[in-house]
Amino acid sequence: MNASVEQWLAALRWVMTQPGLLTGLAGGTAPLLEEDDPRLGQMLDRTGRDPSGLLELLAAPRSHKVGIAFEALVHWGIECGLGHTVLGRDVQIQSERRTVGALDVVLRRDDGIVEHWELAYKLFLQSRPAVEWSSWLGPGERDRLDTKVNRMRNHQSPLSGRTVAKPALETLGVIDEPVRRVVLQGVLFTPWTAPVARAQGARSDAAGRWVREGDLSHVMKQWPESRWVRRLKPLWFGPWVGPAHDICSASERLKHLKEPVRRAQLWSVWGAGQDTEQLWFVVPQQWGSRAR
Repeated sequence: MNASVEQWLAALRWVMTQPGLLTGLAGGTAPLLEEDDPRLGQMLDRTGRDPSGLLELLAAPRSHKVGIAFEALVHWGIECGLGHTVLGRDVQIQSERRTVGALDVVLRRDDGIVEHWELAYKLFLQSRPAVEWSSWLGPGERDRLDTKVNRMRNHQSPLSGRTVAKPALETLGVIDEPVRRVVLQGVLFTPWTAPVARAQGARSDAAGRWVREGDLSHVMKQWPESRWVRRLKPLWFGPWVGPAHDICSASERLKHLKEPVRRAQLWSVWGAGQDTEQLWFVVPQQWGSRAR
């Protein structure tokens, strides 16, 4: 999609000020910048005056994917907001001529300390009435919260401390083992008819809702004054920013219910049992049947 600078600035603010999704991961859950940190406003002002550098990052290959766009926003925030220096991105680690993994970001903080960050922005839907990580499924049914967290915690993050990573780190001028941080952000979704739940170890309750396409008419009838706008990738971050004419009423949304939902759709919704904007997933009727 051809997103506006205003939309990307809103996404940048969101990413830089959101706390981590889960407790107990390396680096804690504190946001990269607090809302009242003067560096946040300075970064947004500078980027707004000259967004070319940020837009260049966001034009990289595969940046239409939410995760790649997230990484680009964090990279920009690391240098232009936090004042750190990125030493390497997607640093490939090889052993015996084969790649065993990659380090998302290696950076030098403004105080000289070197850190290795693993980055991820994920949306997970509660697929059964339990709070264990295995109960939270990605909208595409290809990943689960437990699989993602365990890989980040047990493989991706520790990789920079393994002997096999030393040659790649030395090419970046890094001799000592870096401090590790997991930056896992995202939104959790519960079924629209179920009580709000909190995933095991989550910092807060699930903030979103999800509904099967066959039940969407019931949602519209329950909240006839609700308003809806489709969120297109990769701008799946935070509140909606865009033209008002893109927002439709519940009655307008009902007119399109005959169009089949072939893959999970993300929507911003106002007035569906909440006083403020809320993210909703509309999923195919058979969603969850392909989960592994």
